[in-house]
Amino acid sequence: MDPTPDDVSPEAVAAQAEVIEILRGLIRIDTTNDGTDARPGEAAAAEYVEALLQEVGLEVERFATTSSRRQGVVARLPGSDPSRPRLLLHGHLDVVPARPEHWSVPPFGAEVIDGMVWGRGAVDMKDMDAMLIALARAWQRAGRRPQRDLVFLFLPDEEAGGQHGSHWIVDHRPDILEGVSEGVSEVGGYSLTLPDDRRLYLIQTAEKGIAWMRLVAEGAAGHGSMLTGDNAVTEVASAVSRIGQHRWPVQLSPTARHMVAAIGEAYGLELDLDDPVELARQLGPVARFIGAGTRNTANPTM
Repeated sequence: MDPTPDDVSPEAVAAQAEVIEILRGLIRIDTTNDGTDARPGEAAAAEYVEALLQEVGLEVERFATTSSRRQGVVARLPGSDPSRPRLLLHGHLDVVPARPEHWSVPPFGAEVIDGMVWGRGAVDMKDMDAMLIALARAWQRAGRRPQRDLVFLFLPDEEAGGQHGSHWIVDHRPDILEGVSEGVSEVGGYSLTLPDDRRLYLIQTAEKGIAWMRLVAEGAAGHGSMLTGDNAVTEVASAVSRIGQHRWPVQLSPTARHMVAAIGEAYGLELDLDDPVELARQLGPVARFIGAGTRNTANPTM
């Protein structure tokens, strides 16, 4: 189901063109986050965002977090009703590393192919960054004021833990979040399409936690030319496999319970959370979101 309306206004066409231009500019700035402060890309991207927002006369602040190479930007669009709480619209400027030899196009080339922009960050999340920037610019140029103050925040270091980004904001610049009651970012504000073409709009009210584990195995020194009876590598591999295949029991938090009840009501179904095959049949692609929120999960990744 294509959600694009049949009639598109000239203003919408112009806005889309600006989003694409801004997105391509962001992608061309290599903001790879490898967990170190060795790369200057996040600071360069912050300068780019600052210039775009200052160009239309917005109140903008560019700031360094834990080092001069870790930079963010905050801008505010005043609302018409100062008694209402502020809304935070935020994104991150960094991207995970890209190995060019694994790409069919240059990862930081921002090429447009078959009507799509290609590059590292095109969907995580420089696309949304570009939309937020274009929105702020369009409203400021038009003199349009939302009812609530809008706080636009662009941060470094999401991909490697957030210590140099969101965590730093909470610890050192809580003033940026003063008066904010809700926030919208990369995994909020979009819909999921149910198998019957109805749309499901999810509102996040809780956050899953994480637990990091380090597996250590000891064994005999080995060589590729012969077998050893005590191989630490296969022991670790076996342990990772067992962890990845383990299924924890369903534990419905109040948030998950409300979610399951609401989705079941929308479908007129009683959902069996212990049967992933049946759940997938009933809910289609929505099933993986539901299942992940109803139990602890372990999924080995690289």
